[in-house]
Amino acid sequence: MEGNSLHHHVILNPTSGGGAGRKIRAELERELTARGLSYTLEETARPGHAVELARVAALGGADVVVAAGGDGTIHEVANGLLVAASAAAESARALGVIPVGTGNDFAKLLVGGKQRPAAYDALVSGDVVRFDAGFVSWPGGEEYFINGMGTGVDVEVVRQIKRLPHMPAVLLYLVGLLRAVVGFKAIPLRIRADGRPLDRPVMIIAIGNGPCLGGGFWLAPRARPDDGRFDICIVDELGYVQIARTIPRVMRGTHEDLAVVTMDRAETIELEAAGPAPLFFHLDGELREPADARSLRVELRRAVLPVVGGRRGVHPMGAALEARRTPRAQGGR
Repeated sequence: MEGNSLHHHVILNPTSGGGAGRKIRAELERELTARGLSYTLEETARPGHAVELARVAALGGADVVVAAGGDGTIHEVANGLLVAASAAAESARALGVIPVGTGNDFAKLLVGGKQRPAAYDALVSGDVVRFDAGFVSWPGGEEYFINGMGTGVDVEVVRQIKRLPHMPAVLLYLVGLLRAVVGFKAIPLRIRADGRPLDRPVMIIAIGNGPCLGGGFWLAPRARPDDGRFDICIVDELGYVQIARTIPRVMRGTHEDLAVVTMDRAETIELEAAGPAPLFFHLDGELREPADARSLRVELRRAVLPVVGGRRGVHPMGAALEARRTPRAQGGR
């Protein structure tokens, strides 16, 4: 990527990473200037602001729109880029990432995690790879996601996390999970994966475009964001002893052969509540609680988002996982 000839529009979330975003503005300006990049820098002022800033930047002609923040900031910037591309009936502007968040799940796909020097370098020399995106629609709403979405106990985990003080991502998710599972009942769902029925009560259903969610939980360890399929992980209802045994396997990405886990792949997933409650869900870790949503349609949009980062076809987390992957025949693999 010829970084010096392009204009970069940087969107910084000052509240990312428990306020770390507020402290790195001087670093951002220094590092981008040192690499000879042409850039504009804006800060978000409220939740959802990055969607609008990214949309305006894309329609205004920015070559690369850079999300400086965590997974929530990246989620918003990606939505702004994809909405702008749809409105203009053209290809999306490229997304760049400077990791400043707690979990940095999406950044792991590009630079391996929180390594900001590698992220700055990628804006100059990284390849532009076209990633798939997910598009979720429900009665009264629609939104994109780029790393993963899900429902089940994950929704309560997100609620719990919002009440916790800042701490390392994996610990944050673990504490939120332990609080969430107390009294949690499996959600009865009607599930269709490319038309195949997978109906059951679920503890978690995670739909992965990338492999890692929650800052360190490899729910979809084989997922790649450029392979034209979602990876689906369904976890059945678990007792407390099963939870204690399953969590370490999920953290290592070695849970796929457990009897309580079903893995599948699909381009379109339909979810419908089989009980009285509406479906609450998260998109890239961002909680959505539409009061009247009893059904969701999740569609893969193939290769719609250009992303600036690492070497083409070699995602840092993928290389780390490859050694422990074993062949299996299940669920359309």
